[in-house]
Amino acid sequence: MPKKVNRNPGITKRGDKWQARAFHDGTEKTRTFSTQDEAVRWKREQERAMERGEWIDPTLSSITFADWSQKWLAAKNDIAASTKRGYVTRLNTHLLPTFGKSKLTSITNNQIGQWIARAIDDGSGAIVIKRSHSVLRQILNAAVLDGRLNRNPAIGVPLPRTKSKEKKALSFQQLRELAEQVIGYETLILFAGTTGLRWGELAALQCKDVSLLNRTVKVEKAISTGARGEKIVSPTKTHQVRTVPFPKELLPEISALIESKPADSPLFQMQGGGVLDYNNFMSRVFRPAVARTGMKEVGFHTLRHTTASLLISKGAPITAVAGILGHASTQMTLDVYGHLYEDDANKYIDRLGDSLFNSGTDKERTNVLPVSEKVSVS
Repeated sequence: MPKKVNRNPGITKRGDKWQARAFHDGTEKTRTFSTQDEAVRWKREQERAMERGEWIDPTLSSITFADWSQKWLAAKNDIAASTKRGYVTRLNTHLLPTFGKSKLTSITNNQIGQWIARAIDDGSGAIVIKRSHSVLRQILNAAVLDGRLNRNPAIGVPLPRTKSKEKKALSFQQLRELAEQVIGYETLILFAGTTGLRWGELAALQCKDVSLLNRTVKVEKAISTGARGEKIVSPTKTHQVRTVPFPKELLPEISALIESKPADSPLFQMQGGGVLDYNNFMSRVFRPAVARTGMKEVGFHTLRHTTASLLISKGAPITAVAGILGHASTQMTLDVYGHLYEDDANKYIDRLGDSLFNSGTDKERTNVLPVSEKVSVS
């Protein structure tokens, strides 16, 4: 009697079950099914996925979102402590209740869209939803890079629109008035309002970072507060080192802060000594001072926006503003402060028109010197 031929290689009957086998990179993957058709279908799906380069190891993709999010968070060593705290809050409040028990492979684009729709119906703000979705997208993208997902289902999900709020900035007079009210920290306020340093960067400045000769500070670190209140020193937000000048009028005050201090002492300190503490400073010093001025919606970060606004009002080019603020790109600066340049567009077009259509020689209109009249600068 001829030997029976197995017409479905890799499919074997085991008792009353059917076992399917698939091979990937020399490793055998098996799965058991109730029927032969189910086993054949699974095996073909695995082989097609391998051919397309989309095969995912089931042992990796079976992890739940809650477990993977913890692994992702533990590997985030490139962010400030305050940023990590924000991620934990969004996970616990918005993401884990919905996706925590789901396997990574079971989370779909539609499911995420429904989650956003429910959040809107429940009254969550657009900014809260967008920030929570950003964390979700990062977690799932890390799963793609780790070989646990073929694609990121969070990509392409429609998000609620947000109306960008114009950044509040102080005038020269308002900056001086505020500095006068923040008693004991006048130099800190004027320095922050004219250099644009972030709070964490100001807290991390040491006396050795100051060059009195060049009137500059070297900005390479930032201090944030950990979950237990500890101070954590880390690179700046953009992981870049920059040198920022400060006004010559502040030179005497900065010199006085450095005098008789060790090189590694904080440049700015709390009045009782020690590193600047944000919560203490804001509640006991800054907010009461703002209230005394009668100004509204002024936070410490307003001083950073003030620097940008005042620089632009004095004709500073976008590249200079971006460099001083420590933005990763000029596009970021334009996205935030581009509206402040709108008036300049009319001014420059008017200048162009005057040069083109008004009377005068070409030399007068373009201010171009002949080659013989150009001065060489060494």
